[in-house]
Amino acid sequence: MKFLSFYRPFAGTMTDFVNQFRHNEALYSQARAYWSRLENASVIIFIIFLVLGTLMAAIYYQPYNNRPGRRYTPIHWLIFLALTFILTFFVTWGFEYLAVPPKLDGAAMKLLNIALGNALYTSILYVGWSCIWCLFLPTNAYRFFKKII
Repeated sequence: MKFLSFYRPFAGTMTDFVNQFRHNEALYSQARAYWSRLENASVIIFIIFLVLGTLMAAIYYQPYNNRPGRRYTPIHWLIFLALTFILTFFVTWGFEYLAVPPKLDGAAMKLLNIALGNALYTSILYVGWSCIWCLFLPTNAYRFFKKII
């Protein structure tokens, strides 16, 4: 499966990327091949989104918050949210850079945009898991979602 359309708001479309090379046939075919490799790698990028968003929420709500005698405030949750964003950005960017090295003009910026989008989506997933955990699952964490809803 190809999940690059999930990142369209950040990466744009293949047509946008490839059309900048339309006056040079060799670069045009390289751009199409590059986009195809990027689409193939998008499955792993999507898996990074799912795994890191779920894993960071699970770490926050289970081992981190089950330490005895600690009082947790929303700042702890915000720190984990920031860590989730930063970790996802660098893991995604590193994977993209190794899997599909940017050899064309504008390709490096596409990779950064996709990594930024993946980090944003993962942060949203972390917030979603946090809402579910605060409302329905046992935790020692500060339950600010229960106070909001």
